[in-house]
Amino acid sequence: MRRSAVLLLAVAVLALPARALPPQVLRQLEALPPGERARVQQQVRQWRQMPADRRQALRQRAVEWDALEPAVKQARRAAWEAWQALPEADRARLRATAAVYARMPETQRHALTERYAALDAFERDGWRLGPVLGADWPQLHGLFALVPDEQRLALLAMLRSLDDSARADLAMIAQRTPPEERDALRRRLLSMPTAARADWLRLQASPN
Repeated sequence: MRRSAVLLLAVAVLALPARALPPQVLRQLEALPPGERARVQQQVRQWRQMPADRRQALRQRAVEWDALEPAVKQARRAAWEAWQALPEADRARLRATAAVYARMPETQRHALTERYAALDAFERDGWRLGPVLGADWPQLHGLFALVPDEQRLALLAMLRSLDDSARADLAMIAQRTPPEERDALRRRLLSMPTAARADWLRLQASPN
């Protein structure tokens, strides 16, 4: 079952009173894989244990969410999924940065917001990869922006495994790799042992 369908089922179950579930909902629940079914059931238990005011606040948030334009919903979902995919170290850095941002004067926050809005779309998408990859994304974008879905997670893990020097070497290689050769380069990087990548990148980036 697709993730969106699972979420809809969870919402339907949470909306029901604390009594036996209707047969059609039970059938849908039983059709879920065990892990997803357990997650929905856990959400139901948590919901029914919440104080009434907390449940009402969540209902209000759901109403506000439903009122959003589809494009806004899509952007927020993408941001949430990007956050969930970040390593914990990156999330910790971003939490600390957010705390600093919150203490800034309004004029300074506004100026930073305008600078971010002025970035190209690919640069904004790059920053969603976290503070480390986001800083290098303008140089890496050409090599990694358009990749097959089955490669994406492995490529991100590979990029995050590189140190600053190796990423700088890869950025140099990316700039001089023709579009028709990029897929072969990505596949070669994924196929080689992790311990060998940094040395290989250094040799490939060397002017000699």
